[in-house]
Amino acid sequence: MTPYDPRPVSEGGNRKMGDMFSRCAPAGKFRVVSVDTFDGDDWMEGDFAMIDEARATAAAAAAAKRHSFMVAYVYDSEGRNVSEASEGKG
Repeated sequence: MTPYDPRPVSEGGNRKMGDMFSRCAPAGKFRVVSVDTFDGDDWMEGDFAMIDEARATAAAAAAAKRHSFMVAYVYDSEGRNVSEASEGKG
């Protein structure tokens, strides 16, 4: 496990969002991004047409890690956070 470094990967850090993908989902869709807040790793779970499907994916992703450091965020096509889930919080 690498220590948390908030810089983008291109600058030697852990954060992929901004370098490898953005918060913005394609038009009319919702993007789920998971973040391990302990080590700073982040990844895109996918883009979804329906917000309910995105929320369910975020909840499942957060529950899969089974620790309190995991958070999954749902973003709209403008990059706004519209929902989030973490272990113990749907």
